[in-house]
Amino acid sequence: MKISERGLAFIAAHEGFVSRAYLDPAGVLTIGYGFTMRSRLFAAFWRARHGRSLVPGDRISREDANKVLLKLIDEEYAPPVAGVLPGVSQPVFDACVSVVYNLGARALSWRWARALMGGDKKSAAGLLAKTGTTAAGRRLPGLVRRRREEAHLLKTGDYGLASPWRWTPNAETRRIQTVLARLGFKPGPIDGLLGKRTRAAVRAFQRANPPLLVDGEPGPATMAALERAADKRKSAALTVLSSAATALGLFWQKHPAGFVAAAAAGVVAIGVAVALCWAYRGRLLKALSA
Repeated sequence: MKISERGLAFIAAHEGFVSRAYLDPAGVLTIGYGFTMRSRLFAAFWRARHGRSLVPGDRISREDANKVLLKLIDEEYAPPVAGVLPGVSQPVFDACVSVVYNLGARALSWRWARALMGGDKKSAAGLLAKTGTTAAGRRLPGLVRRRREEAHLLKTGDYGLASPWRWTPNAETRRIQTVLARLGFKPGPIDGLLGKRTRAAVRAFQRANPPLLVDGEPGPATMAALERAADKRKSAALTVLSSAATALGLFWQKHPAGFVAAAAAGVVAIGVAVALCWAYRGRLLKALSA
């Protein structure tokens, strides 16, 4: 069994096309439609074309990427599905190939696949929707959406290729806005909508993080860069807190009385700050929403 045209478009839409090599959220060098050197066929194609492995900054044309995608699916990702799930309908086959393309053939040994092999499509869809939604220990909205839409395709046969996810509030866009705001790029309200202010903030982030393409689109490369920037900020904050705790501990050991006095002064200062914020809450809220 071969993947259908709609199945191919479904996978391409979820992977997103990136012409320049980038590090994905798990730190794996990626290009095109999620191609990595972990793929035997892509590695062979790339080495035959360039005489070496993929390196940051390498480029691929969309025409080449489309040819590679079809070859990868036909020769590397579809056969394992056909081998363990013979006789399934085309939408079910396409959904399973999408899962294998994203998670690897090992996913066919997981609970959702066993339920599908047993003929329980409803349970298989329910389990699939909760499977493989993390990368490098983080639950990613993009993976959550992909699993949900694969499960929907498996269960209903609806490819949903005209899904308006970017034009309705959704968790993936809220995550983008939240990270942009934490990094100081002012995406506007955290409303889950990919509007003008959010796109402007995405462009500002892209300009500040070359070699990202500055187009205002939060594609795979930009999303991966955002997650790495958020991780760096979090690590820096934890380092500062750890250093401060160490310094306070040393101060306490040498000057216990002074430590108590300093702690008391800190509590008073926090209380005064809270009281002032409450007293001027109207002005503060107006300023924050401006």
